[in-house]
Amino acid sequence: MMRKIIPVALFALLLAASPAMALDNVVAHPSITNVAVDYLIQVDPSYAYLGNYNHFNLATDPQLTFIDEGSVKEDYGLSADWETSVWGSSQDPNIGFLSYQNHGYNPKTGDNWDPDLGGVSAYVYSTDVWYDINNASNRYFQIGRFCHLLEDMISPAHTHADTHIDGDDFETFGQYNYGTITWSPSQVCIPSTDGLAYDRKLPHPRKLTTNSYQNFVQNVAWRTYYMTSYWGANLVETEGDAQPDSELKRMFPYWDGGLRYDDGGWFVNDAYIIDDVGYNWIGYGIGNNPDWWGCTSDATYFYLENIDGDYNTCNPSAAGNGVAPHVFKADKFRRVRSTDNLGSVLSANTKIFSVLYGENLYPMAANWIAGFLTFAE
Repeated sequence: MMRKIIPVALFALLLAASPAMALDNVVAHPSITNVAVDYLIQVDPSYAYLGNYNHFNLATDPQLTFIDEGSVKEDYGLSADWETSVWGSSQDPNIGFLSYQNHGYNPKTGDNWDPDLGGVSAYVYSTDVWYDINNASNRYFQIGRFCHLLEDMISPAHTHADTHIDGDDFETFGQYNYGTITWSPSQVCIPSTDGLAYDRKLPHPRKLTTNSYQNFVQNVAWRTYYMTSYWGANLVETEGDAQPDSELKRMFPYWDGGLRYDDGGWFVNDAYIIDDVGYNWIGYGIGNNPDWWGCTSDATYFYLENIDGDYNTCNPSAAGNGVAPHVFKADKFRRVRSTDNLGSVLSANTKIFSVLYGENLYPMAANWIAGFLTFAE
């Protein structure tokens, strides 16, 4: 299956112009960070001193000392589009130019973004940030940078190495609708007690239960990957209600304009179609920029990029509209497998993807950030 195709030269130009590949830096990043720090202080008052390094105010507080400040500025560093009127003039020299190029990480493949564009995965890059946490004078700002990496690991696009340079439905939704999602952290997570255990039937590695800074990144990334990849079985190039039973087909049943194959005829490529999501094109030509596609190196699993119900993927909906699959995973972070009884692992659903993601991924980020704070301290 084809991945989104963007000419390398054009994509590199866009990268240099804008830190587009990220959760929102006005709302989502500082808010999730603040919630995590406040929650940790609430459950363990011995960390009350962290309150001195949270909730920074540019008008009154010194620069480069706050945790949530680091979580915001990790996307900007020394890049040309730094908004001085918003974030202030002080810039941390330890944040490299275009640092956000290093914020993608598909845990299945180890990929960052397109390798031709430079940068390394968030998993690899976390070593640099961890070094700065332990060696730079502005320690809590550096901790905030690591919080940013964990927050980026709840973005489906980041954990599928989807460049999403032309916009992202979930991230845009969060920017404009963050306050409409009810959520709160529920635990302080660390790998040794909350990490994914080894399972030979699942692709994640055994080492996710060892306490290490990289395992914080991996645990969050794998959970997001499992939540946002959908088992579709082996799709067949047959029109009508011909697709095999699967998680993806039950999410989008044929009788409701769901999963099906379409022979495009003489002038349009063949494609698999889900009405509210869009096209998974077969071959090149018209429509070679798909709305959903097969997960890289993960046969029979699929990633849906277009979840706001608008075929204009270059203009994600800010209104909070979106696609609501008929069913969704009962255990949100559990991977559905071909051997599962689909009737027991899936449950009826009426919520749009963006709300499902926000209600589950935002608190997961806060849980693991709270745990990382205990590990870093």
